[in-house]
Amino acid sequence: MIDSFKSLVLNYSYEPLQFCSARHAIIMVFGGRAEDLESAGYLVRTPSTVFKLPTVIRTLKMVRRNRSKGLAFSKKNILRRDNYTCQYCGASNQPLTVDHIVPKSRGGATNWTNIVVACKPCNLRKGDRTPLEMDMPLCQPPKKPDFQSIPFIIPSGPNSHLEIWQKYIPPKIFAKSVAF
Repeated sequence: MIDSFKSLVLNYSYEPLQFCSARHAIIMVFGGRAEDLESAGYLVRTPSTVFKLPTVIRTLKMVRRNRSKGLAFSKKNILRRDNYTCQYCGASNQPLTVDHIVPKSRGGATNWTNIVVACKPCNLRKGDRTPLEMDMPLCQPPKKPDFQSIPFIIPSGPNSHLEIWQKYIPPKIFAKSVAF
């Protein structure tokens, strides 16, 4: 149950950074790296104590982002760039993975322009071949994103969580991600 809840992580300056699992938020709070700002009333019980599940936490040290280097290359950012959608069939309700357009076995690089999001059925179908060989055109060509182009994705959660998060996330971003 605890892994199904998300917590909003704020920078020391109250700027929204990301969402993390409630389990990770608890570890950060008890490890002294963050403070619990708000809770929606959900409780976690251990044999010796009971505490509230954090909905919003704030780091106790400023997290500096080096925006001049651009966005870090990672699976998470590839998923964000492609809007959590398979670039071969357009599905978003399947389990997703990342795929090399030109397979690594054929000298394909691991970079922004050679990796796309693919659902598992499409990835298995494509296998060790190129999209051209399998007649699987891409929905959009991959490119290195600008820092601002990566959307801030608000996860689904109980209405009590969404109402609390709304206080900390700018209305422009919140309106794009959540429909009340």
